[in-house]
Formats: sequence, C-alpha cells, structure tokens
Amino acid sequence: MRPVRTAAAAAALIGPLLLATGCGSIATTGVVESGRAGTVKLATGPETGIVYFVPPEGGLVPVALLDGPSHPSPNYLITRLLAGPDSAAQEVGLTSALPAVETKRVVATWLTISDDGTSVQIKLPFPVGPLSATARRQVACTALAGVRITPTPEVTLTDAEGKEERADCAVPAG
Repeated sequence: MRPVRTAAAAAALIGPLLLATGCGSIATTGVVESGRAGTVKLATGPETGIVYFVPPEGGLVPVALLDGPSHPSPNYLITRLLAGPDSAAQEVGLTSALPAVETKRVVATWLTISDDGTSVQIKLPFPVGPLSATARRQVACTALAGVRITPTPEVTLTDAEGKEERADCAVPAG
C-alpha cells in the first residue's frame, strides 16, 4: 500500500508543477503595430457648447453644456466659463484656474474676431498679467471651441487697463 500512496503523492505534486510551467517559455516579441492611435469623440454636436475646466490631476478637460442654448455664441461660452464649474462638474472635482468673478458684471462683448478671422480678442474683467498658463489656456480653448475658425486664429486676452497677454490652446510639452 505504501508504494501506491507514494505514487499518488508524487502525481499530486507533479500535476500542479506541469500546469504552472505551461508549455515552456513564452518568446518575447517586438512592438506590434496595430494602426492609428485611438481618438475620443465627445457626445456633442455643433449645437452644444463646450467650456474647459481643470480636473484634479491637472491639464484641461472639455465639458459639454447640455443645459444651454442651441448653437451658443462664443460670448455665452466665455460667460459660462467665468461663472466656474456647475455643481455637477464640481462633484467630479473640476475647478477653474481663473479668478472668481460675479457674472452679473458681464461685459457687453467678451470676444471679438478680427475681420480677416486671423485673431480673436477676449476682454476679461480681471487683470490678465497674473493669470497662470492653465488659466490662459482655459479661456483660449473655450473661445476657440466657440468660434470654430480654420486655421486656428491667434488669441489675445485683454483687461480693463488694456494690458494684453497671448493665449493658446496647445497642450504644453512635457
């Protein structure tokens, strides 16, 4: 009886070892090309406005304004941006890099486009000099989402004193 028990114990140990080693070693492979990089499509159409806010990990994210007017004007989008994230956006941690502003102090025209469409000027109700790069990008990206001009125009932010700062929507390197 003893040899049967020993054979059974050996089989019990060898079975899992064979399963753990599989069919041998797996050969390594190089990079496998699989086509273009993935893209993300927003669940919005041209009738929905987009503003940009700052997520907890930094950078900018587009936020669709589903409760606004159809085909909102760029001025409407800038006003909504200056109002800051709504409660739903705040719940997921979105913030704004822009200073708080009372949107009742709305300037008649926030945004003007040059006649030739090569530049956009945005008047802001606070000094533009101290704005962070993220804050300037927030305004530029929101404005450019609203004007939809190709090629992309240059964006200039101005304040009540006439101070000007350039802004763009490019993602910073690094």
